[in-house]
Amino acid sequence: MSMGQHGTVEAFFKEVPTDSGACLAEWLAGQSQEVWAHVIRGLEGQQGTPEARALEWMVGRRELDRSNAVRLFWSLFNAEVWMGTREDVRIASAMERLVERFEAGFYTLQALEITRAEAFCFRHRLRRVVRRARAEGWSDGDAAFVIPQAFVRPMKGLAVSDQPGLHPSRVLTGELRRAAEVLGTGLMVAGRSVMAARRREAWRGWFKLRALQGVAVGGLAAASAGGWMFVTQDMRQMLAMVGY
Repeated sequence: MSMGQHGTVEAFFKEVPTDSGACLAEWLAGQSQEVWAHVIRGLEGQQGTPEARALEWMVGRRELDRSNAVRLFWSLFNAEVWMGTREDVRIASAMERLVERFEAGFYTLQALEITRAEAFCFRHRLRRVVRRARAEGWSDGDAAFVIPQAFVRPMKGLAVSDQPGLHPSRVLTGELRRAAEVLGTGLMVAGRSVMAARRREAWRGWFKLRALQGVAVGGLAAASAGGWMFVTQDMRQMLAMVGY
């Protein structure tokens, strides 16, 4: 059955209605937002592939959970395009439209969480990019748009299950369905690996922060002790001068 015979997905993928991105989008249309969360993670860093076009398709979907909108932004995110040092109209447009729709309340559902580990990784990624760019003379005013603070913070909600239930596609049949299911489940596995890596990165960051805080507290304690000794010695000298 031709993909071109089915509604909204084909309208987005009208140039290549039977490619892997279109098949993945058709499969996702019948899946839960938990499945979307895993697939979004699994597609991170795959810009330019046919499958990644499904991320751009998600930008226009009202059923996108607000937490998934944040995940989607970081999967679409291209630092050079955002900073204005490289031109990619399609990716720039997708990122900007997602931000505008998020802030305008286009994505109304907020059911799933953004974990502290995810938020830490998003925030750390942005800081690293900005710090490096500023060192090379880049100015914040050159950015294509302002990234909302909500995109680097945890969100309360239900935890994303590691094994959410899957549903057969509502429209795909035969080889197209099998191909989409294989692709989707493979991306879910990749997405779980991405999340595991984020948890490890967050733990490393937490331990590094605590170590730095320990050094700082130790330094303050040493400085305070040294200061008290200096003050005590000074007081003794003053008392000796007045005959005590």
